[in-house]
Amino acid sequence: MRSMIIALAACLLAGCATKTVYVDRVVEVKVPVAAPCMGQRPTDEVALRDQIGREQWDALSTDQRANLLAAQALARKVYGDKLTDAAAGCK
Repeated sequence: MRSMIIALAACLLAGCATKTVYVDRVVEVKVPVAAPCMGQRPTDEVALRDQIGREQWDALSTDQRANLLAAQALARKVYGDKLTDAAAGCK
């Protein structure tokens, strides 16, 4: 009986003598984060009627007016493309 108690005590003490080993490892945790979907909004285009007064418009030739209107249409298309790109994150 006494040898059994000594053996048990030896086993218990042997368990205390072991060292705990810590291992560092990377764990990925996915947490939802609120973020704005809209990117940087492009600057607004200035309308042609706000750029040129009525007197200047009347003084222009037909070709000049057509060129200004085409430039305005192109500027609005580019603005629309930039706005679409800025809002691409919103779905």
